[in-house]
Amino acid sequence: GVARVLDRKPLRFLDPPNLDDDVIGAFLMKPSETLGFADFGGLPGVVRRARELIELPLERGDKLAKIGAEPIKGVLFTGPPGTGKTMLARIIASAAGATFYAISGPTIFSKWYGESEEILRRIFSHAAENAPSIVFFDEIDSVAGQRDEEAHEASKRVVAQLLTLMDGLSADQNVTVIAATNRPQDIDVALLRPGRFDWQIDFPLPNVADREAILRVRAQALATSDPLPHRWVAAYTEGWSAAELAAIWKEASLLTAADDREAITIEDYLGGHERVAAQRRRVALAARAGAA
Repeated sequence: GVARVLDRKPLRFLDPPNLDDDVIGAFLMKPSETLGFADFGGLPGVVRRARELIELPLERGDKLAKIGAEPIKGVLFTGPPGTGKTMLARIIASAAGATFYAISGPTIFSKWYGESEEILRRIFSHAAENAPSIVFFDEIDSVAGQRDEEAHEASKRVVAQLLTLMDGLSADQNVTVIAATNRPQDIDVALLRPGRFDWQIDFPLPNVADREAILRVRAQALATSDPLPHRWVAAYTEGWSAAELAAIWKEASLLTAADDREAITIEDYLGGHERVAAQRRRVALAARAGAA
């Protein structure tokens, strides 16, 4: 029989917490007052195309609406890791004075049924109210992967919700969705259809001229004591990403600080290059060993 009554209220299998407006704060990023296009070295064609597809519609959305032009709802950034996809999205948002929302897989998925979709709805609603806005999905393949038999049910619901939200965007809302991935083949094909992410910008690994520009841009923010051999370092970094080039300056700064000096010298610069090059060799060997 019944020993004692614990509670007269019925127990619910799922009892998600109530969402409040503070949930938007986890995804909202303040515009940078110092970050600009001058901080993005190299890839001038990529920068020019991104500004044309994203910055121009955000700044002149009212004129495009009067013309009757279809809004550019989504732009997909593709390319290897560390090529500057996230950085360029932030720069464009700052330049256009746009509200910026950054979303990734771990931050959007919830253990509660339906909460992930509700968070997405609130973000898009908040973006429309605070336009011009950019909603940025980092590594969107982890958020909106292919919906097949092996896909998780929560992932399928998030993809369906994202499709609905993007289809609901109109020209007068002035909201642009940017997604970044280095695995475009893993994105659900429905997102690549016209009216969604039908514009794509590829971020290649920088060529020698791009690498020299990236190195020079990074150097401008640092204290250096000698003319530095940027052209030489650029020539010996074939296949390096912008993130790996930036790592040279981190290592050079550590060498400078270890010697209790206040400015980076040629020896620090070349030492930083050698440290990052050695790390790349170790990673390459580990990858080959794993493949074998």
